[in-house]
Amino acid sequence: MSKSEKKWRRFYMMMHIFIYGIYVPYNLFMWLGGNEEFPFAMLGIALGLPIMKKNHINSIREKEQNV
Repeated sequence: MSKSEKKWRRFYMMMHIFIYGIYVPYNLFMWLGGNEEFPFAMLGIALGLPIMKKNHINSIREKEQNV
């Protein structure tokens, strides 16, 4: 694993902690409390983050193999 891949994996780990540990629970709490409508943006972010991570890490690996 290269330095670049390690750096991005660390970044995505922090993003996962923030999104799934703070952002999603807060938005669900606010929605269940009746203060907001259903948070569709939260749903898109929560479902899209793992896909984005997988695609980005794979593209980093491909670039390193070609160099």
